[in-house]
Amino acid sequence: MATGIDVHYPKQSVMCCTEWCISKRAHKCTCFVCGCFRLLCVSFLVEVVTHREVRPLDIMFRHIILLCIVAVLSWSVVSAHVLVPPKGYSVGFTGTIRNGVQKYVCKHGYWIKTGSSADVISSDGSKLGTYRAVYDQNARTNTYYWNILNSAGGSHESGHAVSVIQASPLKSVRVSSSAIPEYLAIVKVRRGGGDTSQVTFVSLTGTRGGLPPRQALCTGYGSTSGVPFGGKFTFYTVDREPPQVPPSLTANGTFVQSVFCEGKISYRFTGGRWIRRGFSAKMSEVAGGSSLGQCGTVLKPDAYGSKVAFRFGSPNGFWLQGRQCTQPLKISSDGCPWQLLAITTSGGTESPMGRYKYVLIGATYGGEPPNLAARTEGMTWGSCFTAQAYLFAE
Repeated sequence: MATGIDVHYPKQSVMCCTEWCISKRAHKCTCFVCGCFRLLCVSFLVEVVTHREVRPLDIMFRHIILLCIVAVLSWSVVSAHVLVPPKGYSVGFTGTIRNGVQKYVCKHGYWIKTGSSADVISSDGSKLGTYRAVYDQNARTNTYYWNILNSAGGSHESGHAVSVIQASPLKSVRVSSSAIPEYLAIVKVRRGGGDTSQVTFVSLTGTRGGLPPRQALCTGYGSTSGVPFGGKFTFYTVDREPPQVPPSLTANGTFVQSVFCEGKISYRFTGGRWIRRGFSAKMSEVAGGSSLGQCGTVLKPDAYGSKVAFRFGSPNGFWLQGRQCTQPLKISSDGCPWQLLAITTSGGTESPMGRYKYVLIGATYGGEPPNLAARTEGMTWGSCFTAQAYLFAE
């Protein structure tokens, strides 16, 4: 899923609060740092008015110091807030970077990032595997690779000593001005099975170092440089059971299985707002895993007016068609609302646990309409998303 989101909270916050101070009205930005900026701005104005004998410049310096303290404290928790997957995934295992090297090449007087490499160490100090990142300068995006040494159980179960996952970035955050950005990535390709068989998201947090050398040192075209860096990887796996949800989204049935969905939700700008038209997605066992079929909105509803279909391929092919039975709820902070569908028609191989009754589309990431208003009535937009479809039987 290529959302291409780069979040730089400090820069965004300064811009938001500068606009607020100038316009003297509330701004739409509601992040923690922005709120602190606004409070300090108000405090500054109040103190200038109520303490006329004190020079405004002195008051300003005091507030700048307070602002710096607040910013440092708030930036330290930014990654903990935004670089986590939606509800429905949990921490599988973690690894610490050792011998990390961020790689650069000198071109036209500037250091250009090319990638990185590192060893990944487990909590007990043993080697967990290796990490590699490749930066595509033309596409301006990274591709991440992990080679994880399987445990004895993972090796026996999969028949492979090493499991490999390849991931693409979803979001990056610059938490420290002295370190490379932190990120959250989603698995796109997997090989080998084993300990990473259920890993869907990977985050890099707590980064240290890795920034390019001084520009003055970039004197020879094509010369390279390797800068040490550190950090921590967290590997998130899909939960075996559906997450707890509010009563309106609770399916009255027996949970059978979940499948990973990745696709696009289509929107149309009508009457001054974005209207959801439908979605289409590919289904797989897990992110980057074997294909199971397709799901999405169909043009022809069934006899009950249901227009959402799930079609599973061979050898145990079956299909379901359902409709929304409760109001969707926004649960994932970075995802579209969750939906509960009541199955109205079905066919093919029936579940050993009985006929399918409900599908909960949850654990969503992405899929929201754009924040910017369309320029033209009737404009359409495709928003990439991932989700888990939880299937329930009678």
